[in-house]
Amino acid sequence: MKIIAHRGASFYAPENTKAAFDLAIQFGVDGLEMDVHLTKDNQIVVIHDESTGRTGSKNLNIKKSKYTTLRKINVGSWFDIKYKKEKIPLLADIIDTTPSYLDLYIEIKCGTEIIDHISKLIEKYKERNERFVLFSFNYDVVFELKRLFPSTKVLWIVEYGYNVPNHSKMYKEVYKKIESANLDGISTLADLSHCIRMAKEIKKQNWLWNVWTVDNPHLAKQFMSLGVTSLSTNRPDWIINNLKT
Repeated sequence: MKIIAHRGASFYAPENTKAAFDLAIQFGVDGLEMDVHLTKDNQIVVIHDESTGRTGSKNLNIKKSKYTTLRKINVGSWFDIKYKKEKIPLLADIIDTTPSYLDLYIEIKCGTEIIDHISKLIEKYKERNERFVLFSFNYDVVFELKRLFPSTKVLWIVEYGYNVPNHSKMYKEVYKKIESANLDGISTLADLSHCIRMAKEIKKQNWLWNVWTVDNPHLAKQFMSLGVTSLSTNRPDWIINNLKT
């Protein structure tokens, strides 16, 4: 089971910043997970929210702002004053500074408007394509991504009761949608009850299976025993060290 740093080593450094990603690399992770949005001037930036209000020194809407403005915002001080120089990174800059042996889990937080720009990035970094894992809660996004880039790994993020309504046939409907889009697998919330029910079919289909977000080593071991492919965590060092015992 691969250990993926959720928004970097975000327990120790401000999420989705170069500091958090660099620290995760030092911890010896198998990959980095990050969230992306599209700016007004069509730049792909690494940030979780639609605006900078929660993590930034100024509150701006991402899609309504140019990157020249967004890059001036401090997105580290909310976590600790020592990170006051942290800025919103471009996705390309994170790719450029990440070792090529690491997986890059890129969660698309906006809609299909980003796809043309993601396609340019995939073409630019085609030699690293096997390390990209693109995923989203938005089924239309992952459907279109897989259609356009059949050789790129694409997962659908599923949270029952959120983007998939709770009902008796919800698992079968999810499996059918994954098959219909020819996706490579699924990313699920770390809910053991759902995961136990899904494990047999996921293994049968030989799908990639990412689970998020797990900071409890005991729980991590349970997901590993279910056959989870990769586990996203805010505390990658803690999980890595405990899985060795």
